[in-house]
Amino acid sequence: MRKRSFIGFMVTAMLCMVICSCGGSGKGNKSAVKGRSQGVPYELLVVADKEWLKSGAGQTLMDVVEGPIEGLPQYEPQFRCTKINRTGFNSTFKVYRNIVIAEVNRKYAEAEMRIARDEYCRPQLIVYLTAPDDKAFVEMMQTRQEQLLDLFNEQELSRERAVLKKKYSQVVKKQAERQFGAVFLVPQDIDEVKQGENFFWASASKQDFKLNVCMYRLPLRDLSLDDFVVARDSVMKTNIPGGREDQWMETDSRTVSFRQRPTADGKGLITVVRGLWDMRNDAMGGPFVAYLMTDEKMQSLVVAEGFAFAPNEKKRPLIRELEAALQSVSF
Repeated sequence: MRKRSFIGFMVTAMLCMVICSCGGSGKGNKSAVKGRSQGVPYELLVVADKEWLKSGAGQTLMDVVEGPIEGLPQYEPQFRCTKINRTGFNSTFKVYRNIVIAEVNRKYAEAEMRIARDEYCRPQLIVYLTAPDDKAFVEMMQTRQEQLLDLFNEQELSRERAVLKKKYSQVVKKQAERQFGAVFLVPQDIDEVKQGENFFWASASKQDFKLNVCMYRLPLRDLSLDDFVVARDSVMKTNIPGGREDQWMETDSRTVSFRQRPTADGKGLITVVRGLWDMRNDAMGGPFVAYLMTDEKMQSLVVAEGFAFAPNEKKRPLIRELEAALQSVSF
């Protein structure tokens, strides 16, 4: 009897374990393990009434998420979007890692942007955009569009940074530590370094030099955008010359813009500059992004910069990969 009871107890226990591991049948089970999210980098699922998306209010949303990326030589959208009706938002689509769900309905008292993370899978970001009418929705988009883009861009950049923590260029890491006392994690393919005075430039030699980073030091002072362009051109003329004496890298000042973002510890600000570079008296050129950071110990500005040279290729994945590397810099 004891043997039978023990066997019966073990069978029951094993069945319970199987049921629990499968998540059970109840909707209230919070302990179920969530699967991995799906999707390619900078892909966004837009869940909304497709007819509404053709309206002025709906187009306002699409103009934001499919708008041009700043600082690229040609149009490339912020995100590649897939659009589905709310009724089609089933388990197939709930595994997307970036989702916007938009609804205009009188049941909402006011316009609201709500954020949910890892709701159906991991990692996942869902942004709910709701409003009582189209006018309120448009006003919300006008005031929240930058925040909306920052949320999804940061979600993607965080994945890039996670990859860099595991796989990075040892050559560049050692160079940044030795020359600037900085941590700088860049893609493994960036393997060739040229050193100058308070400057180094590193390239992906096996990829036809399409990925590039550099780091240099400037005097600590309040730089206007024009001042930075002048300083950058001076540094690049000295350190990145062309094949002839009349050739060197320079900034296309017509394309340059900047904004400030918080540092990783939230205690300060980093100035982010974007624009296009070209080689004077040559056909070479492409996009760049630069992060200007204060090195308190050395009382100077350190500029970490990434630039791409990739004729006939999409630049979005390259410049975003480089920007994730710039965000790894710390002293």
